[in-house]
Amino acid sequence: MTTSLLGLRNRFFFSFLVTGWIFFARPVLGIQLEELDAARQWRVEKIEISGNTKFSDTEILRELLTKVRPWYLFWEAESSFDPITFREDLERIRRFYEARGYYQTRVTYDLTADPQSGQVEVKIEVFEGPPVIVSEVHVEVSDGSSLSPPQLPLKQGEIFGEESYRKGEETLRNFFLEHGYAHVTTERRAEVNVDKNQASAWYQADPGPLSVFGETTVAGTDKVDPEIVLRELSYKPGEIFSPAKIAESQAKILALDLFGLVRIAPKEVSGKPSIVPMEVQVSEKEPREIRVGIGYGTEDEFRAQLRWQHNNWLGNGRRLSVEAKYSSITTTGAITLVQPHFFSPRTRGILSLRQDREDEDTYVLNASRFNPRVEHGFTPQLVGFIGYRLEYDRFDKIGEAAIEALGGVRERGMMSGPTLGVVWNTSDGPLNPTKGEVVSFTFGQAGKIWGGQYSFYKVTTEAKKYHLLGWETILAGRLKIGFAEPLGSEENLPISERLYAGGEKSVRGYARRKLGPLDSRGNPIGGLSLIEGSVELRRPIWGPLGGALFIDFGQVSLRSFDLPVNDLKFGSGFGLNYQTPLGPLALYLGFPWRPPRGEASWQIYFSVGAYF
Repeated sequence: MTTSLLGLRNRFFFSFLVTGWIFFARPVLGIQLEELDAARQWRVEKIEISGNTKFSDTEILRELLTKVRPWYLFWEAESSFDPITFREDLERIRRFYEARGYYQTRVTYDLTADPQSGQVEVKIEVFEGPPVIVSEVHVEVSDGSSLSPPQLPLKQGEIFGEESYRKGEETLRNFFLEHGYAHVTTERRAEVNVDKNQASAWYQADPGPLSVFGETTVAGTDKVDPEIVLRELSYKPGEIFSPAKIAESQAKILALDLFGLVRIAPKEVSGKPSIVPMEVQVSEKEPREIRVGIGYGTEDEFRAQLRWQHNNWLGNGRRLSVEAKYSSITTTGAITLVQPHFFSPRTRGILSLRQDREDEDTYVLNASRFNPRVEHGFTPQLVGFIGYRLEYDRFDKIGEAAIEALGGVRERGMMSGPTLGVVWNTSDGPLNPTKGEVVSFTFGQAGKIWGGQYSFYKVTTEAKKYHLLGWETILAGRLKIGFAEPLGSEENLPISERLYAGGEKSVRGYARRKLGPLDSRGNPIGGLSLIEGSVELRRPIWGPLGGALFIDFGQVSLRSFDLPVNDLKFGSGFGLNYQTPLGPLALYLGFPWRPPRGEASWQIYFSVGAYF
């Protein structure tokens, strides 16, 4: 009897331990937020979305404050799981759908918690339901304007989205503002019938009188002459009121780099006068500034830049800068003076004095350069320039193989002659454009008639196109064509002015300047005709991390005006870029389709910091 009781007690104790282990050590499935131990810290291991067909997982996850630690930040601790924040996230998902016309969406969840590791797996299920459809759109315009209302983003028969509904009023208001009605007022209202899944929208506009610009005053200036502000205005008193001209004026004033804040708006007056007085409010900033930049690239290795700049040197908005740059390829010291409103409001004069050293495989160039030029903005998109190039070049370390291949090289001499060019730019940004195009054309000529020893001309043109395909994917294309021609003997064209291809900013997959003619020792000697281009797909992957796929092509010919389209070389590859506080970090891998003899079958391009 005693033995049986002892055995029974042992079995009970063992069962208690096993049950406890199962309960406390194994993950607990299908629990609710209230069942989590509030006294400990939980971390997010995984978030799964199901039931969503109208919107992607990425779009929904972007709405959540509860996040999974990105896989590429493996060294960081997993993100914390806060029950209160997660409950609000469920409401954010419902509002996300409602804002896009899905008013009957329901959101449920399941949690799997591991008490031993403190990790939580989240499963969110979305029941989308039918969308609300726009049944009616009414637009009413008060008396006072003969203009017909514009087409609105919200259309009958489409899904009722809050963004389109809101933009409808914005479109209506901007339409009348752009036609000179400075005092236009608008209203909107909507009725949503969830039972019938229908919505009706009403918009009303009161244009007021047709308006013209009045006199403009400037507020906030202290050390800067108000006239510098007024001369940047794109409108004049008596012209039809235009928000586009106000925005252009604001951009031009900000471009002076004299103000941290610029606001242009009608003055507050009683009534709705047809002559609208304007006011420019500015906040001055220190005119002197120092900029420091550092970076790294596989081609130019460590690079650094130091610039001192005065944005109102001796008044009149005149800009003076002193700059020094260094990399393993180029070392530069430069002084630049920019005079705005040179001859006309859209023209500026530029004087540049620089000392450059270029250390290439084939040569080392030391150049003293003086470059005055005049730039004129024909339109906000079209800018042209004409200038003069005066420099003294001295070439060192030119190998005998290069001299033999070129038939002679003038190692030092004066270069003198005019330059001109034009740039058409409709892109939406210089750093990461998503749409528009950039087309440039430059022509340069040097000759003995201008007092120099070198005699040649050079023409280059380049076109870039950016197109947003959808899903945040950008298709970017580029085509560049160049010609150079010595006037007289071959040595009249400096070896630095010959055309080169290959490398990070040219045809990826090939080493720097190694695509095209080489001397007997494998060093590039450039050519007289060039063609190169790229096709690239760019898309964000996760947060600041983006990716790209590309195909590049190009070739250089030793003959003048002989585009080597029948001998194009191709390279392709992929890349990653990550936005950091120090600037973009980029890693690209390029593969030449037919690697040159003695060259690697792939090239890696790595850089930290923006290019200077």
